[in-house]
Amino acid sequence: MPEKVNANFVDHICIAVKDVAQAEQDYIEAFGWEVAYRYVDEPEKIRVTGFMVGPTAIEVMEDLDGTGEVAKFIERSGEGVMLISYNVDNCGESLETLKKNKVKLIDQKPRYFAEHKRNFAFIHPKAMHGILTEIIDGEYQL
Repeated sequence: MPEKVNANFVDHICIAVKDVAQAEQDYIEAFGWEVAYRYVDEPEKIRVTGFMVGPTAIEVMEDLDGTGEVAKFIERSGEGVMLISYNVDNCGESLETLKKNKVKLIDQKPRYFAEHKRNFAFIHPKAMHGILTEIIDGEYQL
C-alpha cells in the first residue's frame, strides 16, 4: 500500500491563456470576483492574475515572450487548465513520500517561491494523466 501524501486542499488551479488582461476581465465580468494578486515571474516567463475562491486561488497566466512553458502548453493544447496544486504541510516531506511511492517527478527537491515565501515541487504530467501537478506548503502572503 502506498504512503499517503496529506493534502489539505486544492491550493491553486492555473489556467494558461493568451492574454492575461482579457482573461482577468472575463473572470471579473463573469463572476464579479476581485483580483487578489498580480505578479510577473521572469524565470518562469509568466504574468499571473490570481483570484481567491475560499482557500483556493484561480490563476490565469500568460507567457511573457512566447518561449516558456505556458506558450508550449497553449501550442499543444490550446488555452485551458494547465496545473493543479495541492497544499501540503511540508513540501519536502511530501516529496519524499512521492519518491517512496515511485511517482515520476520533475523536481527531486523543493523549489522556493520568494514572492509568497513558499516551497513547491512539480509532479510530471505523465504520472497524473496529462495534468502538471504541484505540491506546495505555506499560505498566500496577500
